[in-house]
Amino acid sequence: MRRIIWLVLLLFLTREAQPIEIKSISVSEVDRLFGYGADHADERQALELVERALTDAPTDYELLWRAARSYYYVGEGAAAKDRLKYYELGIEVGHRTVATNPESVEGHFWLAANYGGYCREKGGLTAFRTIKRVRAGMETVLQLNDGYEEASAYLALGEIDRQLPRLFGGNLKRSIAYLERGLNIAPTSSEIKCALAEAYLKANRKVEARRQLEELLQLPLIARVNENRRAQEKARRLLANLDKK
Repeated sequence: MRRIIWLVLLLFLTREAQPIEIKSISVSEVDRLFGYGADHADERQALELVERALTDAPTDYELLWRAARSYYYVGEGAAAKDRLKYYELGIEVGHRTVATNPESVEGHFWLAANYGGYCREKGGLTAFRTIKRVRAGMETVLQLNDGYEEASAYLALGEIDRQLPRLFGGNLKRSIAYLERGLNIAPTSSEIKCALAEAYLKANRKVEARRQLEELLQLPLIARVNENRRAQEKARRLLANLDKK
């Protein structure tokens, strides 16, 4: 009788441990596949994997924020007609992530990032009304961990202030301040350098803009290959325009 009880207990413990093992495997595989959008097929596979894992552990924070991250990058690489649905799914799971662990940075960052993608796709008045959610989320990221994802919260806030009209809350001086602080934390960030150069150009600070663009083009394409390549392509266009003047 005692032996039967021990066998039943062993089976119970094995069943209880299984979701933890599955989650551990899923997280490591998702992280292996993830590449900031470098390979769309890998990003889709990572998303499918994390979605399956969430069916067994729907409130697991580590899975939730990775799902929000994957929705953002799969949306970014999707066809124009499909992008919005991925950002909307990212917003939904991002809210669940923040509700699960409101004091951790990942949920706030990827929720705000998906709102940013949503704003880009919707445009117009909807974007102007929604952009405050991006700003609020990224300001929370600064409070929790301002160096997260290569200080990308400073990049987002700087771009919001540079691109928005003053009537809707834009502020060029504040934009430059955000981007300069971000660059102090992540001095090799191609995206921040490019955004700061654009802000300097808008402020008619052409010498400083040129310096940022030329330094950007010397940076190696190691991590975030797609994002860094786009920044370098834009830098070349901006330099070409400067040379014409």
